[in-house]
Amino acid sequence: MRPSTSVRYYQTVMVLTIAVYLYYLVYRLLYTINWDAPTFSFVFYYAEFHGCLSLFLYFFQMWHPLQRILPPALHGLRVDVYIPTYKEDVSLVRKTVLGCIHMAYPHKTYILDDGNRPEFAALAAELGCAYVARRERAHAKAGNLNHALSISDGDFIVVFDADYVPQPDFLDKTLGYFINEKVAFVQTPQNYYNVESFSFRFKFEKREKWNEGDMFYRLMMPARDYWNAAFFAGTGAAFRKRALDEIGGFATETITEDLHTSVRLYKAGWKGVYHNELLSSGLAATDLKNYHIQKLRWAEGNISLLFADNPLWTKGLTLPQRICFFATVFGWFIGLPKLIYFITPAIMLLTGWYPIFPFNRPFMWRYAIFLAVVIVSIKIVGRGQGRIREDEIYNMMNFFVLSKAVVKALLRVKARFIVTAKGAGEAVSLLALLPQLTIILLGVTAIEWGVLKWAYGVSHNWLGLGIGMFWSGVNGYLACLVVATVTASLHRRKESRFLGGLPVWYEAGEGGRVVSGLGTATDLNEDGIALATFSALPIGEQVGLRLYLGSRVMTCNGVVLYINRSTAMEGVFRYGVKFADLSRKNKDAITEFCFSQMLPAFMHRFDVRPSPLTRFVLAYYDRRQIKRRAKRMAISLPMILHGDPPRYTVTEDISIGGLAFMVTSPMAAGEHTPITLVTPFGRLDAEIEVRNCREVTTGRSYRVGATFVEPLGPSRKILAQLCETDH
Repeated sequence: MRPSTSVRYYQTVMVLTIAVYLYYLVYRLLYTINWDAPTFSFVFYYAEFHGCLSLFLYFFQMWHPLQRILPPALHGLRVDVYIPTYKEDVSLVRKTVLGCIHMAYPHKTYILDDGNRPEFAALAAELGCAYVARRERAHAKAGNLNHALSISDGDFIVVFDADYVPQPDFLDKTLGYFINEKVAFVQTPQNYYNVESFSFRFKFEKREKWNEGDMFYRLMMPARDYWNAAFFAGTGAAFRKRALDEIGGFATETITEDLHTSVRLYKAGWKGVYHNELLSSGLAATDLKNYHIQKLRWAEGNISLLFADNPLWTKGLTLPQRICFFATVFGWFIGLPKLIYFITPAIMLLTGWYPIFPFNRPFMWRYAIFLAVVIVSIKIVGRGQGRIREDEIYNMMNFFVLSKAVVKALLRVKARFIVTAKGAGEAVSLLALLPQLTIILLGVTAIEWGVLKWAYGVSHNWLGLGIGMFWSGVNGYLACLVVATVTASLHRRKESRFLGGLPVWYEAGEGGRVVSGLGTATDLNEDGIALATFSALPIGEQVGLRLYLGSRVMTCNGVVLYINRSTAMEGVFRYGVKFADLSRKNKDAITEFCFSQMLPAFMHRFDVRPSPLTRFVLAYYDRRQIKRRAKRMAISLPMILHGDPPRYTVTEDISIGGLAFMVTSPMAAGEHTPITLVTPFGRLDAEIEVRNCREVTTGRSYRVGATFVEPLGPSRKILAQLCETDH
């Protein structure tokens, strides 16, 4: 297959970057090793060499991201869906079960309860799925799955963790790949819906979203798919049962049964497929303790693969597969070189030892070019997914835990499978932040000592002192950001809220004091909403609500708990509303809507794009014109599409020329529709022409782009006010 222009562009960047890195390493080894401090100098050189090897392995995996064409779903397959659970709360697992039983393709859902709890048996009976429990819990999750394999009779199985909720079209989007008899499994990206957790960064106005795992699941796994080296990630995957039976089921020798099972399948000659579409979502760790428990388990389990089925010399793998699976294991060794980088400047300033000599201008300009090339190339190859600053913050957050995992794995200390707790975050302890606080203390001490050396003429190496103090300051800054991130006020709700826009009709008051109108719910779960209105509502009183949940309208009551004054602007009021006496059926309906429509729309809206520089270069090589468009404002306004019956939705963005919004049924390009927007400046009545309509979730939600049809008349002034506001 001939690489496209964009693929060749990225490959050229990768080759040139590795060439520059190798030149730098050779220059360092031949001319700048400090023989007055050889141990310190070679330890630091190891960290740099580790970086080069890591970058090569990263680029090898990123060589050619594969874009698969979705095959049609196969009909008549017998499919069993497994939900392994141990200590999770029944309310959490209920969401997963609801998502599983609402998948459109015919299947049978199993709750695999290693906790053997009566409430889960009752949940299965209530929702109409199978319940399987075992008396002994050998081999943790892998043992639980293998026990189910011996009981169920489906030809294909699908695995979801207890907190992972699938989309209704999950099976339709994955089963078609099994038309190839050699395909053993189909993996989909992991995704998290609790975007308020500390592992997320997103800017609403700029439509920017970043999560620590996005680079791996949205870009690296499709690239590994090119080498037939994508792997089972523990959840959100479909398997051919015959393939699992052939290798003896899920691997139990390591605590990361997902990676180990994948290696065994590839060794046996099977193929894997990666379908790069968000089709299920789970919970990210909400506090540092459980985040580090998860990281430690993954790191120990992956490194232990070296002693169970070392990918470098185990039989049956191709060379690219060996490199890719070794890269997966090697990636967990990053804690040790990062530790070296974090303490080196303090050692330099406090002892006078330097890992590089001579530390002069010829070295500095070479180093500056090398560093610039590496940073720019990582940014380019990341295609908008990479965030170097955030990556370094998380390296600072994890370096001690990952170093601990390496030591334990190399000493062959047996790892334990510890389930990550879900739900509201726990307060961070001082002990958990001790590594970062130590880096801060070392940095402050080293900088003070460097200043004293400078002031009293103890050292005349001004360049070395300046670099050491700057470097210590950067490390201290990263450590402070970690402390600020994990100690920030996290959400304390038991249930996460789903962000997005939902039209809501509200009515409050009695007699002549009735206030009513159309507002927007900016977040939603089964317990309540954040409601934006253009009329003031009474605090502490009941309000009647009509929620437009796609094609369904739900009438209920709520209590206005508080007004959010921190986001107030003239004419706009934001309230926290708790639902009153909502039935279990209605709660389930809200949950199903949140996962199947609200979440996909939010993820689609914040999907990552390549950097502006990369888009410009690719547009130039493809000879495409770069057109300027009117600036779009990210504004969520309740909107009525007039018709029989009328449809209610919320805008995603708006400009002087048009707008975008979500609907539950497709609209034809060229279609004209009268609309009404409810704004803080009054009603905006206009006619729109549909320019494009893109399906977001199969048969359930569509994103429509439309332009205003002239003339707008009196509404033009309101539109101008909307597009000029900074809010």
